[in-house]
Amino acid sequence: MRVLLVAPYFYPEGGGLERYAYKMAKELSEENEVVVVCATKLYERTEKIGNIKVIRKKPNLIISNTPVRVLLPFELIRMIKRQNFDVIIAHTPVPFFADVASFAAKLMGKPITIVYHTGELKKGSWTDVLAGFYERTVEKMTLRNTKIISVSRYVQRILGRKGFHSKVEYPKIDEAFILERPDFRGDGNTVLFVGQLGRFHRWKNLDLLLRALVLVKREIPDVKLVVIGGGDLIGYYTKLAEDLGLEGNVEFLGRVSRERLISSYKSAKLLVLPSSKSEAFGMVVVEALALGTPAIVSRVGEFPVIVDDKKSGLLARLDERDIAEKILFLLEDEKMRRKMAVTGRKAIKRFIS
Repeated sequence: MRVLLVAPYFYPEGGGLERYAYKMAKELSEENEVVVVCATKLYERTEKIGNIKVIRKKPNLIISNTPVRVLLPFELIRMIKRQNFDVIIAHTPVPFFADVASFAAKLMGKPITIVYHTGELKKGSWTDVLAGFYERTVEKMTLRNTKIISVSRYVQRILGRKGFHSKVEYPKIDEAFILERPDFRGDGNTVLFVGQLGRFHRWKNLDLLLRALVLVKREIPDVKLVVIGGGDLIGYYTKLAEDLGLEGNVEFLGRVSRERLISSYKSAKLLVLPSSKSEAFGMVVVEALALGTPAIVSRVGEFPVIVDDKKSGLLARLDERDIAEKILFLLEDEKMRRKMAVTGRKAIKRFIS
């Protein structure tokens, strides 16, 4: 079978969606011919990743993290016609690439599957007007008469309210995180944050965590926050940490290898993610729990499903004092923290079976 997979970006670029798409493509490529078409922030190229052919296209413009390529409709129609793909799969957290793939597939009479990775399209910015218009118009045409896969039950509920039925397929955690022996102890008083640090991901609320850390530092002077992730706001967050007097308490590692990520999870006492919008799943939370690191997360998206409050971690309000109190509680009560670490490791089995 010949499979065309379309995504806004593709591994190793991007984050959770791109890892999900890569794992899907990798599995499919074991018995099928798989071609991936995606955008790139680097340079146009065609390459092979294992058995997967990846065609990376340069977008003409990027609107709110959404890559737009004017020629994409014509390119996809031509590819489908010439290579006679049996099925098209499109991944979407943002408009355009999946919309074009759905249009091209339906025009050419090919089955199309949409993998939906986001809950709320509106993120509290100027683009919310565009997102609302998109939901009422283009998205309805994209999803109509289409097989839809949701990456969580939260996303499934969002789509249900829009009038679309979908099947849930949780993202698969990398086998390396399952096979790695967890370290339930952690090092020192280390807190971990993992997430993209771009202007379109400010809802991850690293600034809120930094302000909470100021309060934690008053009680635990040697507390350390390790930040993993890249983006155009690294300079902003670095300066904010300095302005808050945290230059000796925060370490920015940028993007790291899988091995470094695993070691960072294992050495941290806990993971903190105080997101305020659209956490469709939360792979980094599952990864942390798999390696024996309890999590403090906000009550958004799928987080309350992954983290069982007071058992495998804590659910926090979007308030710096509440976050600080919960960090202090786990750092100061080692017996409870380890109990949550063990429980969390067992709890993630439902996401990998």
